[in-house]
Formats: sequence, structure tokens, C-alpha cells
Amino acid sequence: DSADASEAGEEKTYEPTTLTFWNGFTSTDGEVLQQIVDDFNASNEWNITIEMDVMPWATFNEKLPAAIAAGNAPDFVLCSSGYYAPYVEAGSFQDVSDFYELPEVNADDFDKNVVDLLYYDDLCVGVPMQMVSHYFYWDKDLYEAAGLDPESPPETFEELVENAKLLTDKSKNQYGFCVPVNNNVTAQYTMYAYGGGYVNEDETEAVFNSEENVKAFETLKTLYECSPKDSDDNTYISGQLAQFINGPWIINGLRENEINYGVKAVPACTGVEQDAAVIPVGFSIPKTTSEEHKELVYKFVNYWNTEEICTKWTKECGTPAYLLSAQANFADDPQTLALSEPLSYGHIECKLNGVNTISTDGLYPAMEEIFAGADIKTTLDKYNEVIQGILK
Repeated sequence: DSADASEAGEEKTYEPTTLTFWNGFTSTDGEVLQQIVDDFNASNEWNITIEMDVMPWATFNEKLPAAIAAGNAPDFVLCSSGYYAPYVEAGSFQDVSDFYELPEVNADDFDKNVVDLLYYDDLCVGVPMQMVSHYFYWDKDLYEAAGLDPESPPETFEELVENAKLLTDKSKNQYGFCVPVNNNVTAQYTMYAYGGGYVNEDETEAVFNSEENVKAFETLKTLYECSPKDSDDNTYISGQLAQFINGPWIINGLRENEINYGVKAVPACTGVEQDAAVIPVGFSIPKTTSEEHKELVYKFVNYWNTEEICTKWTKECGTPAYLLSAQANFADDPQTLALSEPLSYGHIECKLNGVNTISTDGLYPAMEEIFAGADIKTTLDKYNEVIQGILK
């Protein structure tokens, strides 16, 4: 009996156990993840072997609900905030708040906002694995050529807009900003800059036609004039964009193309509190996983959330460090510190309803119509009703 053994001062012995682990990390970051899993398998003292199954997220979201219903789900998974809502609604995942109470877990090392982002009401649906946000990037060489100080990016959103006009020279195919009409990020951050958004705090009411958003869309119209009309991923690394908003995944391309760039948190307008969208990925445990296996999953989750592994993941994948101890390792690295900054104040956009349908059915058509000359307030009124209809 293990209770007797521990009283006798002996270590609890662990039978060899295989844990199954599903996720959608199909890119190069998946290779880093596999290496960390292999290291854990080789070195852990609990006789645990983790078998990882990586598949595209679309496949994951197709297979997982069926596997949970059939009782043959994996022991644990990675899930992103973009996908959590239906799983939470279906009661698919166990509460993992007890992870932070374990004696070996350093709960104080997690930024409080980072932990809170993975709570849905009282349900702690995941323990952080990765947190990403979006940032303001500027091309230092283009700043310098335009007579702007390359080391002084805009402190306010108004300044960003003034710079965009100054940095646009269509005769040279050079643009001061990028406003894609089929991607929600830039429009959202412009709304945040003015204190606007799609919905109220508890997501019961659409506020797309707010006064703040009317101002934001007036500005977006100005920025659209400073933007290439057709843009894709290559636009951002072409050397023709002086300023833009994007995620950390663009950094490798900027480096490979030898763009002399700077990066910082997206500024807000004067007098408006800074905001950001954060996309957490969490370790989640399906309701079908046994208590014994859950306890062993926590061993790996705690291994992941150590200073050493968090630092390694940040270095090799370019995502921000969310553990305070890992952030301290980048004290001399302004870029990594800048990437971590929004994690302490950002939110998940449309956490309960998901932002996808709101973007495709509300935001994108509104942008197209407004950029084509439609009245801003009338158009936002129209699509406010569309967004209200999407809210559950």
C-alpha cells in the first residue's frame, strides 16, 4: 500500500504508464515540442512515456468530440482559445484548477492574467502552454529615409496614423500601413485603440455601432488609403511596408529578408487604456481521463511550466515568455520583453462566441462597404444587427 510506504519514508513507485497526447502543432514548432516530449520521456522519474499524435487542427476538432463520446479520448490535449467555446459548452474537459495547488507547482510564477484567460466562469479549462498576441512593427530603414527617428516608434495611435501618411509613397510602391479586408487583426486593434470592440463585456450585446467604433472606422479609412490593396503574408516581409500589425510568427520572415525592423505593443489613442487580443494554448484534460492518469499528466504540465522549458520554447519558437522567471532571462532582449508585455493586460476576443463568424459575417463586409464609400454609422448599424444575431 503506497500510504504505508510513504509513512516508512520510501518513495512511491510508479508502474510504467503511457500517456496519449493530441495537438495541432504541425509546423516547425511541433518539432521543438516533440524534442521536449522526448527529453521528458528519457528523463522523468515516474515511468511515464508520452505518445504524441499531431494532426491539423481541423482534424483534431473533428476527431476529439467523437473520441470523448466513445470513451477513447487521449489523456490530454492542447487546445487554443479559438476552439475552446464548444468544448466548454459540451462539458468535454475537466477542471484543472487543482494543478496550481500542487506543492511542486510554483503558482506565483504565472502572470495572473495568463491564468485567468483559461478560466470560463468557474471552470479552469487549461494550464498555459503558449500565449501569443499581436504587435506593432516598423521598418527602421524606411523611418530613417522619411526623416523619422528609427528608434522612436509612435507612442499613441494618432501618431501611428500621422506616420502612415508620411511614410506612404505610392510612386515607389511604398506603404505606411496595411489594412487587409479579409483578416480581423488590424481592424480589431484599431477598434481597441479607440476603446471600441464587437461586443459588451459579457458578450450579450453587440456594440459594433458604438461612437468609439465610428471613430475607429474613420481612421481605418484613412489607413486604407496608406495601404496596398492586395496583401498576403509576403507583403509584410517585402520591405515595402513601413508599419503594420501582426503576430510573432512574422518575425522569422522579417529576419530572413533582412528587414531592419522594430517591434512593440500596439499603442492606444491618447487617454484610452491599451488593450490586446491574446490567443492562449492550454493543456486540457478530457473528462474521460482517469484520476491516476490526470496526476501523471500534471507531472508533464509542470515540467513544461519550468523556467528552463519556457525559456527554451521562447528562444526556439519566438513566442513570448509568460512565466515571470523565464521573462527575467530576457532582461537584455527588448524584443522578447516587448512580445511578453500584452500578456499581462490582453483579453481573448469573443471568448464565448468565437470571433470567426463575427469577422466573416460582420466585420469584413462592413469594411468593404465603408472603404467603397458607404456611410460609416449606417453600415455599422446594419452589421451590428448581424453580430447581435450571431451572439448566443
